[in-house]
Amino acid sequence: MIHPDDMAAPRSPGPDDVPVSPSRPPLAPNGDLPHDGYSVSPPTPESALTDREVPLPPSAVASLRDQWLDGDVPVDVMTGTPGGEDTVDLWSKINDEAEILRSRTTPLYVHKRIMDALPEDTYRRSDPWYRRSVALTPVTLVAAGAVLLAVGAVIARLALH
Repeated sequence: MIHPDDMAAPRSPGPDDVPVSPSRPPLAPNGDLPHDGYSVSPPTPESALTDREVPLPPSAVASLRDQWLDGDVPVDVMTGTPGGEDTVDLWSKINDEAEILRSRTTPLYVHKRIMDALPEDTYRRSDPWYRRSVALTPVTLVAAGAVLLAVGAVIARLALH
């Protein structure tokens, strides 16, 4: 016989319906980790997983491909290996696309529109550097005075000895 509670409409999962994994203990009703039988200390370095690089064994095909890309081996030798024709086709296509991208330049009308959009005084000044006004702050004046005093002291010491 089917129980009436089993026939209830399915409900959407709520915040209390958190799946329990074997690596993480279930939460206590108050949301804290339970203290009965579970350790709350951080894992020890021995149990922590580390990422490390695993070297691939050298393969004759990869070595031959590298020699072909360096120009040390002719194309005929490369196409004679298993998968060599696909490798030659792929790298030839990559080379052709790279050449197309290298030959692209900005059209002159785009360059002209960019330069016309810049304000005139941003990249060109009409006054020479020695005619421009100089704004000095009190800190700059004190620092310049200290430097001049130090230079004068050095010159005086050298002149007296």
